[in-house]
Amino acid sequence: MGRTIVSIVRVEEVPEAVEKAVELAGGFGIKEGDVVVIKPNTKNQSPSGYGIVTDSRVVEAMVSLSVRHGAKRVKIAEGAAYPSGAYDTFSSFEVSGIMNIAKKWDVELVDLNSHDSIDMDVPKGLVLDWVRVGRSVVDADIVINVPVLKTHRATLITACVKNMGVGCATREEKKRLHRVGIDEALVDVYSVVKTSFNLVDAMVAMEGDGPNLPPGKSKPLGLLIAGKDAVAVDAVCAEIMGIDPHKVKHLTLAQRQGLGVLDLDKIEVRGENLDDVVTRFEVPSTFRNL
Repeated sequence: MGRTIVSIVRVEEVPEAVEKAVELAGGFGIKEGDVVVIKPNTKNQSPSGYGIVTDSRVVEAMVSLSVRHGAKRVKIAEGAAYPSGAYDTFSSFEVSGIMNIAKKWDVELVDLNSHDSIDMDVPKGLVLDWVRVGRSVVDADIVINVPVLKTHRATLITACVKNMGVGCATREEKKRLHRVGIDEALVDVYSVVKTSFNLVDAMVAMEGDGPNLPPGKSKPLGLLIAGKDAVAVDAVCAEIMGIDPHKVKHLTLAQRQGLGVLDLDKIEVRGENLDDVVTRFEVPSTFRNL
């Protein structure tokens, strides 16, 4: 078997950079007539461009590409965070600019915190036997994960695995995940709600005591990182941040559960050279002894 592919692309024009990142990483795999769900990180009522939420321009480029690749329906789905977003997903869509994109492209916006959910068994779960998640991400033919790259006081980094693991869980489940052990719980959720493709918005990232601003700090990088394996994409993201991927607990747990590739020597990086884009991030104060 060949190595897992992850692409790194510098951004000048967003649509072109997104298309290049997707192509280098092997494409979406969308078939004519598929239902596609795009899952950004719009965790709270924050505007694009500061590293708090996924840039709406990246989301729009993903919608456009999905339509061009033959998607029958495209949905944008998110479940806003608590307490920072007070679960107000549609306000988060509006402030980020995603609501305008949905109107422009006539795509459905989905609140994953809503009652339209499904209980999923978690075979071999680390801390969960079952979890309640938004139905849309389970029923979709293709799930495209579009997080923003940030440090996080609880999990060191947040990118692909965490965006799905917490964001797809419904309102009360988000609280339960944090109670039972956030790293283990988000891996359990990700194990039953996997992604088809992942593209990390690192045009403006966040360092320090993320995931909010303040106390986190915006960090412009001008990059997109993409691939089909969420764990591998996160491993490359961690390396770009100057963080050993094996020091990120939820990534090591995901690898042990057979959910993806963490070792960089098993990952083929296409596009930009990895060593050329490493930019050390300030780690959260909760991880200063890392």
